[in-house]
Amino acid sequence: MARVAAGASGSRKAVGLLTALLLASGVACSGEPPEEGPRESSPGAGAERHAGSPKKGPYKVRTQTVSPDDVGGDFGSGTVHYPDDDSRDHGVIAASPGLGADESMVTPFGQLLASHGFVVITFNTKTTEDSPSQRGRQLLDALDYAAGRSDAADRADPKRLGVLGHSMGGGGALFAAARNPAIKAAVPLTPYATRGEWRGVKAPTLVVGGSTDEIAPTSEHAEVFYEDLGGAKEKAYLELKGDHFVATPPDALVARQVVAWFKRFVDGDTGSADRLCPPPRTAQVTESRDTCPVG
Repeated sequence: MARVAAGASGSRKAVGLLTALLLASGVACSGEPPEEGPRESSPGAGAERHAGSPKKGPYKVRTQTVSPDDVGGDFGSGTVHYPDDDSRDHGVIAASPGLGADESMVTPFGQLLASHGFVVITFNTKTTEDSPSQRGRQLLDALDYAAGRSDAADRADPKRLGVLGHSMGGGGALFAAARNPAIKAAVPLTPYATRGEWRGVKAPTLVVGGSTDEIAPTSEHAEVFYEDLGGAKEKAYLELKGDHFVATPPDALVARQVVAWFKRFVDGDTGSADRLCPPPRTAQVTESRDTCPVG
């Protein structure tokens, strides 16, 4: 589904209506998965955003457009973003959007992370209605494609993998990390998941929530996932002042933390640890928890 811009009042009404529908249908984190979960649209004019643009990394970025036929229908169309150099030592990250959204919801992370030295595949799911578990399986397939058959395969390290997702895509990232122990880091952004799809995750995981998120309230989703990640080697919870779209597109703070998390745990760059531990102390951060140290 195309991203639809809305005004402040329209955005609030849409979120309120969606919340009412979810409550009426008995949707909760511990209950049965909904036939329709939290549908995404672009944040409206009233959505809270924070100052500062993401800092690009040192690499120029090349892209490859991927069609469903290229991947045998394992997922929808997508884009491989990769550093424009001849190195064969770049970690690989796959990124999924949420329910009702298309690839454009996570494309900024593809460009950002590739500029910092990662091969990144952002993609459309098979359908915009796919569940978190379906998105998780497609994330795994996307990693396989990017590392093994894409134009960037000759510079990708298939042993250094990471996953990222927004909303139900964040639930998919947790699902993928729980099922593939080779994944070294996961970053679910304002995530939505059901039926314990996050249990079994051992990869270091950064969970980002929005303090005023009415689509996937942190008390039912992001915070619950963080607390249940008992097997994760390292974990962090960062709650930001904002709604369901507080982390996408990324501002300077989100970009800094996401890049540092993947640098630390996918690349093994211990120099990134000081950006993660202690967590940032700004008015933008309403709550944080972590398992410091991560050095």
